[in-house]
Amino acid sequence: MLAPVQVVVGDWAAGFLAEYQPLKLAAIEGLTETTAGASLSLGGIYVDGRLRYGLEIPNALSLLAHWDPDAVVLGLDQAPPELRPPVNVVHWSFQIMVGIGFALVALGAWLAWSWWRRRDLPGSPWFLRAAVFAGPAAALALEAGWVVTEVGRQPWVVYGVLLTRDAVNPHPGLVAGLLTVLAVYAVLTVATVAVLRGLARRGPVAPQERADVR
Repeated sequence: MLAPVQVVVGDWAAGFLAEYQPLKLAAIEGLTETTAGASLSLGGIYVDGRLRYGLEIPNALSLLAHWDPDAVVLGLDQAPPELRPPVNVVHWSFQIMVGIGFALVALGAWLAWSWWRRRDLPGSPWFLRAAVFAGPAAALALEAGWVVTEVGRQPWVVYGVLLTRDAVNPHPGLVAGLLTVLAVYAVLTVATVAVLRGLARRGPVAPQERADVR
């Protein structure tokens, strides 16, 4: 239901990145050179300093970032190679996030159309199959978005101020703490899956059974 809102937020985020984190935006789009009227790229692989094999939408990146199809969008050439984020990781994480986002919008539109016409869910089994995958897909899109956020600002912890290598805590006890946290979360994950599987095997509780429990 909130997928359309995410599209609007994404549009706002493009303008924010263009102003405050232009290298992240350049990595998202594989934009090597600062360009006026920059194109928006769908797909593609960043090889030898260029995004290749992608589908380009002319002037769309400038329009998205600055609401001006002829605006200048800063490229990766604004920083030396050692201060640029890894382009393919950021670019494809963004592609996955956006692709899933629009797929969820389409799924919601399908449901809205059916409800408006028949006051019922779509009758197609393909809708039900898509609905099953919508939950995991939404989680994947969320994780891909975090990859864009965190990897896209590398090698900075505080963009333009503090490098990641300078922010690492050298204290030797941190490894043990990290392993402990991972172990706790692993146990919680296994317990959660076990409980959910038990509930699924039991099936829905009839109204009379709920009344007896009370």
